[in-house]
Amino acid sequence: MTLPAPRMVCGAKGFKTPTHREIGKVMALTRSYRDQVNNEREYEMITILAPETTSEDIKVIQRRVLDLMDRKEGRLLALENWGRRRLAYTVRKHRKGIYLYWRFLGHFELVAEIERLMRMIEKVIRYMSILVDANVDPNARPESVTEEQLNQAAAIQSFDVPEHEDRDQRTAETDEDDAGEAEAAGEESEDEDKE
Repeated sequence: MTLPAPRMVCGAKGFKTPTHREIGKVMALTRSYRDQVNNEREYEMITILAPETTSEDIKVIQRRVLDLMDRKEGRLLALENWGRRRLAYTVRKHRKGIYLYWRFLGHFELVAEIERLMRMIEKVIRYMSILVDANVDPNARPESVTEEQLNQAAAIQSFDVPEHEDRDQRTAETDEDDAGEAEAAGEESEDEDKE
């Protein structure tokens, strides 16, 4: 008697090739051939939002991402707002952007869905996600983000003065200083004339 090929499975009707549905059941347990059962992957993502984004817009983006994570069995570990910063180069006609840092657990299909969502949101001008750790025990990581942390991340931390206003303000200050110095010099020269 010869043994069947390793791909064959023994079913009620004898040996047969597994169906896509049967393969899908096995894949649902591991999600990837490299993943260990009951472990998840840990990711970091940086999102740059347009500088005119409001706190309400940030809350809407947070809610959309959290809803997606709930549907795809992911878990948000950390969310930080790094504030408004100057970009190294112009991105979509913006010189500044609001940086959001996300750290989350999930499977590889979650990242693809989050990136698809980021492409659809107009306020997002750039994003990047990286794999931090491949096989992470979800119980070894801290609990999910609290509502207070979400509110802190939605607050825009710094309002930068546009460059032209800052330049005008500096010019006005130097003009005032020059005028003050000129008055002091004028008083000194009058005192010298009297002597």
